[in-house]
Order: sequence, then structure tokens, then C-alpha cells
Amino acid sequence: MICAGLGGKIGSCLLSTPLKHNLAHYGMILAFFALPLKGARAADPPKAIQDGRSFLAASYDPELHLLPEYRDAKVYWLFHDNYLAAKVLARSHPALSEQIKAAMDREGISKSGKIEILFGEAKNPLPFRQYALVELRRAGNKIIRTEKVTSKIVADWEKYADLLLLASLAETNNALAHAHWDAAWKMWDGQGFLDAAAKHDKHYATYKLGLALIAARRVSPPVNTPRELLERLMAMQNDAGGWITDYDFAGHRMGQANVETTCFAILGLEAALPDK
Repeated sequence: MICAGLGGKIGSCLLSTPLKHNLAHYGMILAFFALPLKGARAADPPKAIQDGRSFLAASYDPELHLLPEYRDAKVYWLFHDNYLAAKVLARSHPALSEQIKAAMDREGISKSGKIEILFGEAKNPLPFRQYALVELRRAGNKIIRTEKVTSKIVADWEKYADLLLLASLAETNNALAHAHWDAAWKMWDGQGFLDAAAKHDKHYATYKLGLALIAARRVSPPVNTPRELLERLMAMQNDAGGWITDYDFAGHRMGQANVETTCFAILGLEAALPDK
């Protein structure tokens, strides 16, 4: 699919100090860990996170030192895929993470200007600007691409849940950040984020579930998310440990597991874990 969210790739709508959750949120998370999830691959989020990292590591191409968009794909996205993968793998697979970062440096690409919001690395990301999908070079039958910012402002960005969630992360004013969160949350219909992209494509995007968990933890004060959101995210993990990109309005999986969605799922589940 192609949409005006975090990016425009096929199969994806592309998208600090952790704040403590309140006791009610802890209770909800712990209760979730103990419940068997219908259709889910695993009922244990820490294991799901571990398996997700293993999925990413197994996707690594030792020739290009990058991860393809999905298993056996011939397209390698520097942003957002490999940027996110390097971040997610830094703790569990530090050598791979460093090799990915070195490969990105080799290609001369060090920023996108938007996805870095997740890690507090974006400079002046607001207002959101449109991106161009750029082919950098070919290596045999493999294609290295990235997303580059343009000067054109994104129109009607408030219609997209992912951009509202990113805005809640980028905004330094707590009241405005919560206003962006509230606007995104109004699009939650109990199964997914029914924003302009979902209405157009007639299905939900999985990565927005992970992004919502990240944003819920980061806004101040943090907010609770319903168990159904966590259940849906867990249910989208496949047997190889990756996360499926999309699901229809009946909850049926669509597409296949890819790097970007898996990274968002891991980051979201980690954000939802109680502080130790």
C-alpha cells in the first residue's frame, strides 16, 4: 500500500528518560502477560521481543551489511528500515548494529529528519514535510533506497494517526503533546487506528500499534492503552518472530513480516514493559 503516513513504501505506511507508569497501568500490563491471546504466537512479551530481534538478525545480508525490506526482498531501505534495525539490535546484537551503521555511513546517508523523533535525534521535524523515495544505487540485482525530505509541507497531516503520534513525541509543550495524542486516540476504533490511510486502504497498519505504545509511555503524564491494543500487536507476530504488516477490518492478517513493522513492534512492547 501507499499512504501519507511515516513514508510511502509498499507494505508500510511510512513512520529521553522513560517515564514511570502509574500502578493501574502496571496492573493492566502484568495481567496481559498472564493471558493466553487468541491467534497470538506467544503470550510472553519479553520472549516475543527476543524472537523479534532474532528475526531481524536472521534477515541480515552479510554482502551489503544491511537488512532487506523483508525476507528474500531485493530492496534495502536505509531509512527507515536499517536505521531502526540498528537501534533495535544495538543491545542484543551490537556487532550487527555497528555493521549496519557503517554500511549506512558508506552510502552517505545519515538522517531522514522524521523517524529520528523516536530517539530524540530529529532536529526541527515540525511541521512535517513530504518525502521522496530515492534509489541510491544497485548492487547486482539488489537495490539500495532511502527516503529523503523535501521542502513541501504535508497537508492535512492531522488525519493520520502515525503523524499525530510522532507529533506528540516531537512536541516539547506537554499540553500540545497530549492534544496530539488525544487526536490520534480518537481514531482508535477498538481494533486499529481508523485514520485516513486505513479508510483509503481498507485495512489497518500494524506498526501504528507499536508507535501508539511508545507515544503513550512518553507523553507527560503517560497514558494507559487498552489490553486490546496489546493483544492485537502480539497476535500479528509470525512463527519466524517477525511482525505482519497489516490486517483487515475483520482482524485477518495481510501481507508479510517486514523489518520496519518488526522494529516498531519491538520498541512498542519494550515501552509497555513495567520499569524494573
